[in-house]
Formats: sequence, structure tokens, C-alpha cells
Amino acid sequence: MAKKIEIELTSAVVIGGKIKTRGSVVTVDEKFATNLFQRGKANLHDTIVTPIAGTFDGDDVEDAPLDDHTVPELKEIAAQYEIDGVASMNKAQLIEAIQAAEEGDAADEKGGE
Repeated sequence: MAKKIEIELTSAVVIGGKIKTRGSVVTVDEKFATNLFQRGKANLHDTIVTPIAGTFDGDDVEDAPLDDHTVPELKEIAAQYEIDGVASMNKAQLIEAIQAAEEGDAADEKGGE
């Protein structure tokens, strides 16, 4: 069964097409939360166990940087950032696009402070 995780963001992140700023508390699926933890973008706020039919079951969590993710996993991450054209991107292009999206979020956050 998949879990939803309540996290506190330590950096601006795009979730569901909207920029969430540092300090925001959001609930995301376990796999996305793990990815944010690995990259220093979030801290655990509270755990909520919520079964979600047909979603990630927790067995595939990778404790790895972007370079260690598979192309399908990177496409999932890119989808969270609503990056266009991911279907035709290779691994290096996906990593570059995700990092650019994260850097853009950080710049947007600084501009808004």
C-alpha cells in the first residue's frame, strides 16, 4: 500500500503545477517525498498512512541522487515539475531539465522574498 507523507519544504518546489515555497507543509506520495529528502528539498513533518489504489507500494524507493534513478523514475519526477517533452528525453536531458526546474524554483523564491 502506498503512503502519503506530510513534509516541510526546505526549498521552493513545483507540486501539481504550482510553486510551493520554503517552509510550506505539503502532503505528497512517498516516492516523491523520498526524492525530495534525498536532494535536501524537504524534511519530514509527519507521516500519514493512506492507501491509494494502484499507486506506488513503497518497495521501489531509491535512496539515490538523480543520476542513480532510472529513466522511468526521472520521467515521474519531471512530471511532478510539469516539464514538457519528457517522452523524447534521454537520461542526461531529464536530469538537466529537473535540475533547471529546481533552480528556477529557487530563483522564483528569492525574487518573492
